[in-house]
Amino acid sequence: MAEEKKDNEQQGTGKKIIIFAVLGVLILGLGIGGTVFFMISKPAPGQQSAEQMAAAKAAQEPEEIIYHELHPAFIANFSGRSNKNYMQVYIVALASKKSVIDDLTLHMPAVRNDILMTLGRVSSDQIETVEGKEALRLKVLATLRQTIKMKTGREDGIKDIYFTKFVAQ
Repeated sequence: MAEEKKDNEQQGTGKKIIIFAVLGVLILGLGIGGTVFFMISKPAPGQQSAEQMAAAKAAQEPEEIIYHELHPAFIANFSGRSNKNYMQVYIVALASKKSVIDDLTLHMPAVRNDILMTLGRVSSDQIETVEGKEALRLKVLATLRQTIKMKTGREDGIKDIYFTKFVAQ
C-alpha cells in the first residue's frame, strides 16, 4: 500500500509538472504574440505614425513668403477722355513657392501684356479713390492669376499683389 501511495504521488507530481510546463509555454506564447501584435498594429489614439507627424508638422509650418517685383514699372494710357493721360504702377507679387516665381519669370511677356491690357481699360475717374485703386488691384490680381493658370495650369501660385508706387498724370 505504501508503494501505491508513492506511485500515486509520483504520477500527481508528473501531472503537475506537465500542467505547469504547458501553462508556462502558453503564457510565454501569449506574451510574444501580444508584443508582436502591438508593435505592428496602428498607433493608439493620441499617437501618430512618422508620416502623420511629418504631415502635421508641414501643416503647422507657415508657408514660405516670396515677394517678386515685376520690373519695369507698368505704364498705361487711361481709356476715354479724362483730365489725366497715363498711369505708372509698380507691382510686387506674393507667392509661397519659388517654383511659382520661376513660372512668373518665364512667362513675363504674357503677364506684362495681360496686365497692361487690364490697366488700359481703366479711366482716371475710376482710380481717384482708394476703393477704386483697390478694385483695380483686384482686377490685376485676377488677370495675373488667369495668365499663370493658362500658361502653367497652376491655380494656387500667386497669393496676392501689391501696388508699391502708383502715379497718375
